Amino acid sequence: MATKAELETELEKLRQRNATLEARVEQYPKPKDAPERVKTSDEIRKLLEEHGIDLSKAQSLGEDVVEEFGRLQKDYPMTALIIAFSLGYVVGRAQG
Repeated sequence: MATKAELETELEKLRQRNATLEARVEQYPKPKDAPERVKTSDEIRKLLEEHGIDLSKAQSLGEDVVEEFGRLQKDYPMTALIIAFSLGYVVGRAQG
């Protein structure tokens, strides 16, 4: 566990860095009419492919999961209910 002195030193470094960044922004302000840079779907797809993620496989995996959950719901309704409740609980706790 970090000591109080270490935390205060780190906090001072972060404050100095923040002041430097604020001064840089004030020195070179962004033009008000400049639009935000938004990646196109082609750029996103290219980035995913560079990292070894095939979008078509991810979409087919999603379809397989939905199909498998539908089958699970028909064969084992209580298990599907427990899974849905657990997933909802975990997502709710993660957001809160």
